[in-house]
Amino acid sequence: MPQERIAALRLPKPIQGPIDDLVRALNAATTKEDLEREGAMEISFILGLETTKRLRPADVEALYMIFDDAVQDRLRQLAEQN
Repeated sequence: MPQERIAALRLPKPIQGPIDDLVRALNAATTKEDLEREGAMEISFILGLETTKRLRPADVEALYMIFDDAVQDRLRQLAEQN
């Protein structure tokens, strides 16, 4: 689950809230298009964190991997439902 992996990063509270919102939106996506849109939003958000240096580089890289894995898992779930 992405939530456990994200919690292990111990992100600052001002960043944790928006990350939680992104995870909820990802889990709520019901179509491939919705999922791709959510994935793009997640990448943009993480890129913003990286650009402004609000997180350590290792945490930024971990977030990219966590969200990429979560998107791929959700795509598999959607494919199995159809």
